[in-house]
Parts: sequence; C-alpha cells; structure tokens
Amino acid sequence: MKDLKALKIGIIFGGWSAERDISVKSGRAVFNCLLENGFKPKLIDLVSKEMATKEKTFKDIDLAFILVHGRGGEDGYLQNFLDQINVPYTGSDAISSKLGMNKITTKKIWQRLNICSPQFIEWNHNNFEDILNLSNKVVVKPASEGSSYGISIIENNEGNLNKAIKKARKFDSEILIESYVEGKELTVSIIGNHAYNPLEIIPNADYYDFNAKYNKEDTVYKKADLSAKRKAFLKKEASKCFEAIGCSGWGRVDLIDDGNKFYFLEVNTVPGMTEKSLVPKSAILDDESFISILERIIKIAIA
Repeated sequence: MKDLKALKIGIIFGGWSAERDISVKSGRAVFNCLLENGFKPKLIDLVSKEMATKEKTFKDIDLAFILVHGRGGEDGYLQNFLDQINVPYTGSDAISSKLGMNKITTKKIWQRLNICSPQFIEWNHNNFEDILNLSNKVVVKPASEGSSYGISIIENNEGNLNKAIKKARKFDSEILIESYVEGKELTVSIIGNHAYNPLEIIPNADYYDFNAKYNKEDTVYKKADLSAKRKAFLKKEASKCFEAIGCSGWGRVDLIDDGNKFYFLEVNTVPGMTEKSLVPKSAILDDESFISILERIIKIAIA
C-alpha cells in the first residue's frame, strides 16, 4: 500500500446544491485535520456544475476525497466523471450514490428485502385520498435532499399536506410522504465493513432539523441505550441497508427506534464531516479520533 501521507489528496467540497455551506465546513474540517497530521491535501471548491466535469479541476491528484453533499456529490454525478478520467475517490460508486440519494428508490429496494421502514406513498398530484389514509401524522420530504431541507412533520389533513408539499417542492419535484413513527432518533455510521455503535440524537425540537444539526448548542448526542442483542441486530441490519443499494467506503444509516422495532429512513453516502457531524461524533464515542477515521476512509479508497 502507498504511504498515505505521500498521496496528493484533493478535498472536493462546495458544490451547487442547497447543502453547499455545510459542504464547505466539512471540506475545511477534513483539510485542516489532514494538514495537521502530516498529509498534503489540496482544497478544490466546486463552484459550478461545469467545473465538476473539467479534467483540469482534478489535475495532479492521486485521490479525490468527496465531501460535496447533496446534488453533484451524492447523486453519482461527480463519481461518474471521476470514473471517466480514472481518478480514484472516496465513498460509494456512481450507481449506488444515485440510488442512495433518492429516498423513494432506497425504500423500494429495502421493501423487497423486508427491511423495516415506515409505510410511504410517492406523491403524484392526485392521490390525496391514499395519503390521508396513511396515518394520523405524516412526514413530507423531498425525495433527493439532505440536511433536513424541505421536511415537514404534520397532522395528516389536506390543508397541511398542501402546505408541506409546496415547501418540499422548492427542493425537489419528487415528494415522499411516510407514516410518522414515534421514537428515538438513531444513526449508525459505517466505514468499510465496520458499523459503529449506534448514536442517539436528542434535539431540543420536534425533530433533528437543520437548526438542531448546525446552529443550536443544546442537541444531545449519546451512545444509544440498547441491549446487547438489539445493538448487534441493529448494526447488522444497518450494514444490510447500506449494502442493499451497493454502498461502499463509508456512510451513515438513519432510523427511528420505537422501542420494539427499528424503522430505517435513509442512507447518507457523503455524510457531514464538521465538528457537529454524526460520523465524527460516533467515532469519538467509540474512542476513535477524527484522523483515524479519515485514514480508514482513504485506505479503503486506494485499496
């Protein structure tokens, strides 16, 4: 294996999606950590879609460390181009990234494998009756968006649905409406074949929204309090969710625990890497440093 610190690593960040600001923070956090630990990283800020498909953007790098969140970085667009120019990159390939980005597609794959996930309906402009019969409370979300943009948790009636769908459509034309499951918000970080201990997120809000993720200081993060049997099952099932859509390298699986069942919500193929992000927090709770997980991700990418 190559000397990791001799690699010319391009930190690919920014992008043009709604998640650009968070991606910038992720990119700088990874860049600074690598630099402090003897690596020679290079910051590459993708300020436009056109820049992402120019070979000169990625000139003289041995590895692209992808930290572009949302469209462009998590939908296979960037991965597809890097494959064309033979530049290795971190994380999942183009096909699995595209599948994982779309929550509807992901849930359909999980359904076929009997993976537990909240009941859902894909909004199609005229199926209000079906939606109203789904559950008393529902979650309305864009199919392909992150950082909780465009999400609403509402009492299920036509007035609320119209408002929530309008909000979600600002981010995507495909809208997912799923039954609301009352329970604890958990996440499982995955690097390679290793699933970290489940992390419980306790926001001082109705749910883990954008403010709770990035702006507020009162969100609590702790190891999920689970029996050994339930924890082992969850880690195995989260890995199954990840692998079901072909994901590899590193990522995160989010879910709700109602005390009886685990309801899986989505996969993140390029999770946040800021000081407030869940993958670094999961690693720290498992007594693993930030630089250690970055080295793991890099090793997997060049293996």
